[in-house]
Amino acid sequence: SRGCIEVSLAERLSATTAMAKAAANSRATVGRRARGTARLVSLFLLFAALLALHAAICPGSSFVGLRSPALQTQRNQAAPARLVAQLAVRDSEGRKIKDAPDFDAAGPKVIHTHAVEFKKRPFGVRAYAPSINGLGALVYEMTETSRYPGDPQGQAWVGGVRKGFAVKTVAGIDVTKMPFWDIMDLLDDKILDNSAGKFQSGGQGEMGNQPAELPVRVEFVEFKEESTGPPPPGITVVDRSDPRYADLPQDATLNEYLIPKAPPVYSSAVVDSMRSYVNSLPEPTGYNGPRYNGAASLNEQFIREMLANFKKGVLIPMKDAYKLAIDAFDILSKEKTMGRVDVPEGKKATVVGDLHGQLWDFDHMLGLAGFPSADNKFVFNGDFVDRGPWSVEVVMTLLAFKVWQPTNVAMNRGNHEAEMANTFYGFFGELTVKYEKKMCDLFAELFKATPLCHVINNEVFVVHGGIPGPDPRVWWKGIDNQISFDGRQIQISLDEIENSDRFMEPNPAINPLMVDLLWSDPKGKDGYGPSGRMSSGIYLFGPDISRNFMQFNGLKMTIRSHEVKAMGYRYDHDGPFPLITVFSAPNYVDKAGNMASVAVLTNSGGTMTGPEFLQYSAQPHPDVPSGAYAVGGPLHPDAGAA
Repeated sequence: SRGCIEVSLAERLSATTAMAKAAANSRATVGRRARGTARLVSLFLLFAALLALHAAICPGSSFVGLRSPALQTQRNQAAPARLVAQLAVRDSEGRKIKDAPDFDAAGPKVIHTHAVEFKKRPFGVRAYAPSINGLGALVYEMTETSRYPGDPQGQAWVGGVRKGFAVKTVAGIDVTKMPFWDIMDLLDDKILDNSAGKFQSGGQGEMGNQPAELPVRVEFVEFKEESTGPPPPGITVVDRSDPRYADLPQDATLNEYLIPKAPPVYSSAVVDSMRSYVNSLPEPTGYNGPRYNGAASLNEQFIREMLANFKKGVLIPMKDAYKLAIDAFDILSKEKTMGRVDVPEGKKATVVGDLHGQLWDFDHMLGLAGFPSADNKFVFNGDFVDRGPWSVEVVMTLLAFKVWQPTNVAMNRGNHEAEMANTFYGFFGELTVKYEKKMCDLFAELFKATPLCHVINNEVFVVHGGIPGPDPRVWWKGIDNQISFDGRQIQISLDEIENSDRFMEPNPAINPLMVDLLWSDPKGKDGYGPSGRMSSGIYLFGPDISRNFMQFNGLKMTIRSHEVKAMGYRYDHDGPFPLITVFSAPNYVDKAGNMASVAVLTNSGGTMTGPEFLQYSAQPHPDVPSGAYAVGGPLHPDAGAA
């Protein structure tokens, strides 16, 4: 076993002392599901401090396989107290509250009490917020109108309730000192989900409160003006007197970390228009290879014949290529932004890193790892295309795998599954030469529909780039790449990632989470730092950042790609919560000289173990240079233009 190398014993003991003091003072921010009274919080923090002391003295970890840390047997190891506490700063809709309100519905700042009898649900309060200590419930958002007489969603407004009021009693029960989520259970102030026949909120508090019977009388209190709560959602408030920002130059930008929500259903007008276009295409002549006529036409023999033809320079017909891509889009667009891969006991999962259109190496890898199956599920971890001159052939094979075995094949989007990258680095040029320019629009939509990450058995996080970046997003011109800062106080949950919007091109101003998942890289030093990739808005993250993310979400390991590694893989962050890079394109761009690998994990006794690494070297291929179809390359469609 190895010792913990990220944090010294002195630092651990210092952190332990700080937590013990916090416990002694009973000063803590309580989690989303608050644990009761301040006394219970104090005992919890004291217990966490003792756990931290134990970890400082006994930091070891065990290993299985070749340079392979064994994944811990305990699924949800207790997160540090400060991570648990961060759950308090979310409203009833799960959204972050940058500055949690500090209120007491039984305190001296109360000036009026308003009682309202609600006869139906919902009441018209769209979101509640907890106090900074996790107790109480404040009206955070509400419907400020009544659409018609008797409108249930106008009840609170008509009854005189306003934003900033706090709940005092529910059905005669004093809730001023009650944990937030227990109050939510009593109120059950949600729209009825007719398909399920029950209210959407469900029980979330520790007390197990049942919804109050209707009609229900709720008392609200009004505070003095200075205690009306936080600003409305979406408004960025930056306090430059905050010591964290004291050294920032005047031109520094501090932007809110936005996580746009995915639409309930996604459809693409571009793809829909191509369905009829495909039907108008003529049948191919002179082609003797396998024909694609829907998922039922796919099998192992089809794909092996297709790969053999690809290596002879024979593509599948254009009509078939359109059909295959559209069918793959229909599957991918229905998946979540974060997919979940279930591996039964005794079975395997293989994670494949960057491929970059290197067909001969890709085919060689399949000979080593086998084809996807129920016994060996595959996660293709992005950057399928660009640079390598057989990107069309590689991605068509991946789509055939996906359509053939949709539950045994997972696809993650990489930073090269984007219009800008595909335009400059060759994939769109290659599509135009080998098929037609119109097909570029279809693949732009298909890549938007591709999930951003997957979790294997709720234990292993697989993502192309990295994990969520700093919040707020701090940047300034000429930022020093030696700078490191602790930029995240609120952890992002897997549920937030799973339900976030991905149907767009990467843009750090609109969807920073997407950019982090596609573009960020690990670094050795703790904290966040600026990345040298592209321009502003891309970050590096240290071992403390990845560890906190994994602990918070009950994960044991992260596997990512995105960077060339000499041996095809590397433990970028070691220790009990490892972060591993896997890169599957050997001798990248015909110059790097690197080996490649894929990572193989096995469900042993109900937990994922490994990974073991299948390593391989570059294979001989026809004399077509990397980047041949990129802008300026010899095979780009504009290469011969005057």
